[in-house]
Amino acid sequence: MNIDLLFTPTGEAGLLSNVNLVKKVAGILFDPQSGLVSLEYIDMDYEELNIPVDEAFFERLDRVSQVHIGAVKDGQIAQAYQVPFMFADDPYRGEQLKQVSQPANPLEAFRYFIQACETGQPLHREDLGDEEAMGCILGDAVPSSLHFAPHLARRHAVEAAPQATPVPHAPGIGLGLGGGGGSTYVRRSGQPPSGSGGQKDTSGRKDD
Repeated sequence: MNIDLLFTPTGEAGLLSNVNLVKKVAGILFDPQSGLVSLEYIDMDYEELNIPVDEAFFERLDRVSQVHIGAVKDGQIAQAYQVPFMFADDPYRGEQLKQVSQPANPLEAFRYFIQACETGQPLHREDLGDEEAMGCILGDAVPSSLHFAPHLARRHAVEAAPQATPVPHAPGIGLGLGGGGGSTYVRRSGQPPSGSGGQKDTSGRKDD
């Protein structure tokens, strides 16, 4: 498993893997002392990633309340959701995060993030001695060309579809439609998410 830490120009952050994470992540824990990031799983297990965050990104992370979790396999987005981002030395941050709401359209939010990401660094590599693996895990893929894998594409279509919104009765008016230490990289910008919908389990986990 290889993982990158990516940022958009507006400060959104995300962890992008080259394989689906087998277990659902409940939150991300960052230790400013070591610079290391840990994946906190819903079963109370955890996994510490092996590449420290470059200090140049510390200020950005200080403004992050939640991060995108995703995976791209075979040129397709195979996993996408959002989780809280916590600091190991800030016990009060958890209380602040209670006021942070999850995106109404998590897949659309991730699509915007991946298309807009412009810089980042490696955060975990299976083989730290392989220098060729230190580049962005997307390789030559253009983020704007990425599409959801079939099992997520159906959910994304539901999110992106216009939603019927009731309006006060008036002659001629029915229903209104509402719009639904590492390397750095440079990526192309995408379009902001639109539409609305309820929260769903969009981890993209598949039983292989």
